[in-house]
Amino acid sequence: MLWRQLSISKLEMHNFRRFRGHHELALTTNPPEKTLVLIGGDNGRGKTSIHEAINYALYMDDDLPGIATKPNYLKAVSERLNRRALDRGETDYWVALELTSSEVGAPRVLRVKRTWKVNLRERCVIDILLEISENGRPIDSVEQNADAYQDFLRSLLPPRIAPLFFFDGERIQEFAEDDTHDRRMREAILDILHITVYRRLQDDLRKYVIDHLEKYEIRGEESNDYYDLLKDVERIETEIEKKKVRLRENDWEQEEGERERKNVDSELRRVTVGPVPTKRDQLVASRERLQSDIENVKDEIETVSESLPLLLAGSLLAELDKSLVNESCASASLEAPDGIKSKLENVEEETFGQTAVLPEQLRLDFEQETLYRERYRTACKKTFGLEEKPPLAILHDIGDRERRRIMERIAATEGTAGALKDLLDRRERLESELRGAEEQLRANGGNPEVNSLIDRSAELSERLGQLQTEHKNLTGESQRLEADLAKRRRQVEECLRARAARSEAEKAVKLAYDAQTALQSFVKRLAPSKLALLKHHFEEMYSRLRKPEDPARRVEIDQDTWRVTLLDDQDRPLEKRVFSAGMKEMYALSLLWALSKASAWELPIVIDTPAGRLDTTNRRALFEKYLPHAGHQVIVLSTDTELDIEWARRLEPHVARQYRLDYDEKQDSIVIRPGYFF
Repeated sequence: MLWRQLSISKLEMHNFRRFRGHHELALTTNPPEKTLVLIGGDNGRGKTSIHEAINYALYMDDDLPGIATKPNYLKAVSERLNRRALDRGETDYWVALELTSSEVGAPRVLRVKRTWKVNLRERCVIDILLEISENGRPIDSVEQNADAYQDFLRSLLPPRIAPLFFFDGERIQEFAEDDTHDRRMREAILDILHITVYRRLQDDLRKYVIDHLEKYEIRGEESNDYYDLLKDVERIETEIEKKKVRLRENDWEQEEGERERKNVDSELRRVTVGPVPTKRDQLVASRERLQSDIENVKDEIETVSESLPLLLAGSLLAELDKSLVNESCASASLEAPDGIKSKLENVEEETFGQTAVLPEQLRLDFEQETLYRERYRTACKKTFGLEEKPPLAILHDIGDRERRRIMERIAATEGTAGALKDLLDRRERLESELRGAEEQLRANGGNPEVNSLIDRSAELSERLGQLQTEHKNLTGESQRLEADLAKRRRQVEECLRARAARSEAEKAVKLAYDAQTALQSFVKRLAPSKLALLKHHFEEMYSRLRKPEDPARRVEIDQDTWRVTLLDDQDRPLEKRVFSAGMKEMYALSLLWALSKASAWELPIVIDTPAGRLDTTNRRALFEKYLPHAGHQVIVLSTDTELDIEWARRLEPHVARQYRLDYDEKQDSIVIRPGYFF
């Protein structure tokens, strides 16, 4: 999100540098006429503290000038904590900015607060808390964490641009002195005119789109794998169809076999059973009963045999069951403590953390807070049984439902071995009885047809048994083939998606190349117009500020290097580093004003020590021709020798607010009073 028009409506400081306790500065202006805020104070009275408070509220680490690392940042902040507050063991140290954007519609108010947690014993900062809200609520478009908040602030006011708007009047002259500052000025020009954004976008298109897609998405066609998979699918489908045909034939053969066996048994009953019951009648009935019992026992054996794979595991099955039971208990025992811990942590933060609202006399210092937090945690662990225990190794990556199903299946195998042995023994006994009954029937029949029917019935029973076994095997093989076919089809779909993705990736790469070319063309077309506008605004302001005797007449900015060169009336380049202090400041201020105008980026300007090294002529130009027109909000931090009472009165038509920084001996702090030096 980019706010092109931004103002600082309020600055708050709490125990920052010379400002002990809480201090506020209302800084709103009323453009277009009243754009100035004058803050006066003698040397050492906190003007630089205000300048730094604005920077330290917005930035951290290497975003701040002269600070490259996190340790350096912590050290720098520690040096800016109010010493008297540290001596008294106070724990609140923070700065806050209220920023307002009023481009369209209702104003948007952004509050940025940066708090530092302090180790009072070491008198140093150990942690940072950044809070951002919009119109009193969290920003919906920004993830609520420190990194996201800091990135948001960088987008709001890029760190490389900030020194062009929040600057020391003497230090700004350095932009005209050496190559380092000249390079920083060129980088800032590219940033504020958005050239850097377009070039970064070109680089990102190469890095994150073109290079990534060419490396990970666009590969060889891998056509051999695809067509091999198609052949496998066709082969498996053919095998499945053959199995289905054979299963249908098997079903038909079983039906025919059952029908024929029934006919044989019916015929056997007809030729053996007479009108008067005899022993043969009893043998026939016994034979039919035994055949039925044998079929039932076979079905029971088949059902029990489903547990055979588990039984083959032997003692490993008991170990698996024990492991699953332990893991189930561990999983159940972990859920409740996690909930309790979370609630206890919330209670701890509400009691001891930043959200705890306590009178100042009841607030704990760092050592007391650490002690009571530790005692609280110890009491919670003891009361709720939250002592740390070695975690149980979870070997099986399955859910509770699947774990219970396996445990039930294991439990169901108990006694299976004995039941299977009993069933096998029973089948053998029944088959023996059947053979005996048939032998007796043969012996008592006295009819050759009886023997033939008995033999045929036995053949049919054996054949039906074979068909049933074949049917079971065919069903199992068909299921395996179906699973294999589903796997191959998924692989084919993955290949098709990969082929489609490669096609889409190739299109994306082409579009990225086209976008790069368009961006390059856009930058080339944008640069001349931006340069012309920048030169126009620079020469407009510089012509107002320069002395008549200053040799510089116009400016040139190289389109390729963006290096700024001043030319004299003979179009000869001038060395800026040999300029006087006044010329350097007039040059820098003119360029900053031109950048602001060319970019249409309206940002507040904060100037510390605006006229410290300027002579009377340059000061007159600064006060009359620059400050009233520098921007929609210009905050000036000065002494009464830089911007004296006379000039303050002359600037009054443009002044929205005036403050004076004084020392209050009773509070042992710098205080902010209304009014300038009068």
